[in-house]
Amino acid sequence: MKKLICLIALLFSTTQVMAEGNNGAGIVFGDPSGITFQHKINAQQFTDFYFAYTWDKEWVFIGDYKFHLPNLIQGSGPVVPYAGIGLFFKIEDKKHDDDVALGVRIPLGADWRIPNSPIVLFGELVPALRLIKSTDGDFQAGIGGRFFF
Repeated sequence: MKKLICLIALLFSTTQVMAEGNNGAGIVFGDPSGITFQHKINAQQFTDFYFAYTWDKEWVFIGDYKFHLPNLIQGSGPVVPYAGIGLFFKIEDKKHDDDVALGVRIPLGADWRIPNSPIVLFGELVPALRLIKSTDGDFQAGIGGRFFF
């Protein structure tokens, strides 16, 4: 436990001197929950990738292309809304029935960049449409954080 506390303290003590990079890695909690990676293409465009597990016992891989919308909410400060489009691929983890599904999703969310830090917190709501295996509506949501390097 002491090692974990020391590691976290070291991480946060070095954030003041680290320059923010174009790549971020972190975690997301919700449906689905898992790990997330982000690559900034430029100040307004970025890609997100998730490897996660859903409450319905499905493994899911997600790839999104997103746009920051800084002028959508005037005076929002360090909170920047975003929207995008993406694909998801699910593998159902049910006994004797390992099916796959493919669909599209429209992520809507916001990033909050912690001042003087390479850490960004985010939340998103995502309507989705399953296209392969069956056509069915879906809804995904999550909150999380990423460390940029």
